[in-house]
Amino acid sequence: MIRKLHLCFLLFFLGSSLTTKLLSQNIQRVRIDFTVPGKLTRPLLFSFTKDNSATDNYDYGYDAINYTQYPYDLNWVINDLNCTIQAVGAYDDSKKYPLWLFMSTEEDFFISFNRLENFDTPIDVFIYDKKENTYTRINDSNFKSHVTKGEHDDRFYLAFKSENTISSTSAAKTLSTEDEILKNTKIQYLRNSKELYIDTNGLTSIKEIALTNVNGQRLFSTRNINDTHIKVPIHQMGSQLVFVNVITDIGQTTKQLIIH
Repeated sequence: MIRKLHLCFLLFFLGSSLTTKLLSQNIQRVRIDFTVPGKLTRPLLFSFTKDNSATDNYDYGYDAINYTQYPYDLNWVINDLNCTIQAVGAYDDSKKYPLWLFMSTEEDFFISFNRLENFDTPIDVFIYDKKENTYTRINDSNFKSHVTKGEHDDRFYLAFKSENTISSTSAAKTLSTEDEILKNTKIQYLRNSKELYIDTNGLTSIKEIALTNVNGQRLFSTRNINDTHIKVPIHQMGSQLVFVNVITDIGQTTKQLIIH
C-alpha cells in the first residue's frame, strides 16, 4: 500500500512538473534592459503567447503594472498603464509596441538585448525611434540615445523588423544599398570638444576605427565597438591631416579630416 502511494505521488509530481513545463514553453519571452550609466538598470520583459491567450490590451495575470517611481525609468504602455511586463498574442513581426521613458535629468541612456526564451529560431529585436525614424537592431549592439529631462511617451517602440530595410532582388542591388549606407555614414571632427564623431544613422554597426597620418603611421585605433554611433576623444594629436578608416558590419569607408 505504501509503495502504491509513493508511486501515485511520483506520477502526480512528474505530471504536474511536465504540465508546468509545457505551459512555460507556450510563452516566448524577450528580455531587454534599460540603463542610465552609473544610476539605474531596469529589466523589462515582453512575451508572446502562442495560443493568443494574451492580447495587445492589459491582461490580468499576464501584464505587470509598475507601481514604483524612479528618477529614470522605461516602461511598456498598455491602455495608458505603465508596465514592467507585457504579454501579447502570437509572434507577429508587423507590430510595434510603445515605450514610456522618464528622465529626471538630461542624460545618455541605453536599451540592450538580454536574451530570448522558448523561440525555435532566433528573432531580430529592434528599437524604433519615431522622432529620428530609425530602427536599431539590438541583438548584437545596444541602442543609445540622449534626451532632455521629462517624459517621452510617443517616441520609442519595441519592434521586430525594420521598415527602413530596402528589399533587393539581386546581389548588385544589395551592394548598391550597402555602398549608399557607407557613403552616408557621418565622420566628423568636433572642434570644440576635440572628438571624432561617427554615426551610421542606425543602419549598420561600427566594429573598428583607425586613424593614420599622411605617412601611413597609425595614430589611434579601437575595436569591438558594436554601436551605430560613437564619439572618440582625440585631444593630443596636434594639427594635421588624418585618414579615418571605419569598419562596419557591411564594409568599410575612409574619410580625410583636418584636426586642430
